[in-house]
This record gives sequence, structure tokens and C-alpha cells, in this order.
Amino acid sequence: MRVCILGAGGCFGQNLAMYLKPFGYEVMGIGRSETKPEPYSLGFRWDYRPYHLVGDFNSAWREIEEFNPEVIINFAAQAGLVPQSWQYPEPFYLTNTILPAKIAQHLFCRYIHIGSSEVYGSNIFPVSEDAPIKCSSPYAVSKAAADLHLMTLHDERITIVRPSNSYCPGQSLHRIIPRAVHACVTGQKMKLQGNPSKSYLHAEDLSAAIELLLRNPKPGIFNVGSEAPVSIHKLVEEVASQFGKTTKDIAEVTEGRPNEDQCFWLSSEKIMRLGWKPVIDLRTGMMQMAEWGRRYADEIKSLPTEYEFRP
Repeated sequence: MRVCILGAGGCFGQNLAMYLKPFGYEVMGIGRSETKPEPYSLGFRWDYRPYHLVGDFNSAWREIEEFNPEVIINFAAQAGLVPQSWQYPEPFYLTNTILPAKIAQHLFCRYIHIGSSEVYGSNIFPVSEDAPIKCSSPYAVSKAAADLHLMTLHDERITIVRPSNSYCPGQSLHRIIPRAVHACVTGQKMKLQGNPSKSYLHAEDLSAAIELLLRNPKPGIFNVGSEAPVSIHKLVEEVASQFGKTTKDIAEVTEGRPNEDQCFWLSSEKIMRLGWKPVIDLRTGMMQMAEWGRRYADEIKSLPTEYEFRP
């Protein structure tokens, strides 16, 4: 099966390509970045083509048509940090809402769209796919708007996947888990804002869910998340423990953002009925992240931990 991954320059698109290759899938990726340094690329080489899907959609789409995939999987998103979606909302809507609408308009094959758990807002219990949308940021609105547009098309070729917070080796250092790894290997303390709880899912488990939907096509929305949320203090503590350290050793605790969502928690029963379940528990995942940090410790020390906002 030929699969085209959009937003393939990020760690999750790349992880999916790595996951699919041993199964015999023919995979091509498109992303806006050139190949990243090895701590991010992990030395993985594949059919990756740098195109800016928003800035040069026509050229990118010609590449897609030439490859002629049977399925397009779209990870492409303006993510950044949630506060930036308040300051600069336009690129979030261009990438997260308008781009998926353009893809659907030109669609000639099956399409798996990667959404976000943030569309449900904060919940103290696991929410299913029919839960109300409760956006608390322009980022979440931009993701929800794309989902709503795709749903109104009633196109049986379209599937929407809403994952919980995901992680894997090669993730950008401004994210909470690799940032904690960076603090452990460099001795530079990180800032730990607030203590919200989120469901953290290893990207390999997310890739397994997507591969299941490739083999077993289903339209509609599917949540893909871990079984229970964990506080970021507990998360950072788990990372620190892999290096024989404590949270106090690697982090300075500060107050959280005003009106920050306090708990993201998904019910994944729908996709579990198809045979999926997460298999990488948090401790195993943190062991992998620590191994990645040790392997690339010298390179990680020289890489930026602050997010460079790129519309």
C-alpha cells in the first residue's frame, strides 16, 4: 500500500514512517523542513520531500499526485505553543483549518486527518468522540474547525484521529518530556509551569492505531489515548528518576498560565473495539527517552530548547 504522510518532518510523522516500513508499506513524506539534525531524525532515511504545504500547495500536491498514494495521512499543523495562537492566530487557521479543507477539495484517495484532544477542553473523566467541543484557545478552535468541515462532507474516505499528548525519541526539545531529558543531561534547570494532568501516549502506540485504520478502513472520528492522565510533576519526576535525579534537581516550579486546561483525558474504547490498545507504559517510554538523551547527549547540549515560531 502506498501511503503519503504530510507534516512528515515532525517526530510523529517520522515515527509513523519508521513503523510502517517493516510492514511493507511504500511511504513518502512531505514536510516544510529540510532533514533535521540526527537527534531529531535518528538517522532514518526515507523518501522525504521538503515542501511548504501552505506556502506552495500546488507544487506539493503535484508531488502527491505523482506518487499516487492510496492513503494520505495529515500530521501537518501549526502547533507551536498555545499562547502563541492568541498572539498570531492567522497561521494557525491557515495551516490547521484551511489546509485540510484544501486537501479534502483535491482528494482522490483515502484520507486520515490527525486532529487534537484539545478540542474537548478540560475534563476530569475520559471523554468519547461524541463529547461536546469545548475549545479554550485559538489553536483548539483551528483544529476543531477542520474536524467539523471534514465531518460535514460525509465522505466515507475520511477518518479523523484525535490523539492524546504524544511523545517519542526525536521530539523537539521545547516539549515537556524532551525538555526534562535536556535538563537531566545538561544540568540546566527547566521551568515547570503549573501542574495540569494529561494523557501521554508513546508515538509508536499512535502509529499502531493508524496502521490498524490503514488495514481496516473506517470513516468517522477515533480517539487514541493512554488509559489515564498523569500530572506533569509526576511526568518530570519519572524522567528525572531515569537519571538518578529528582524533580528539584532539574526543574524550577512556577505558576501555571491563567485559564490553562487542567486535565486532558480521552476514552479510546471505540478504537479498542477494533483491536487496538496502548502497549508502551509510561515507565518504559521514559526509559526510551532517557536512552535517547544519553545517546545524543553531546548534540542535545548544543540544540535550542526554546520554540522558534515559524508561520
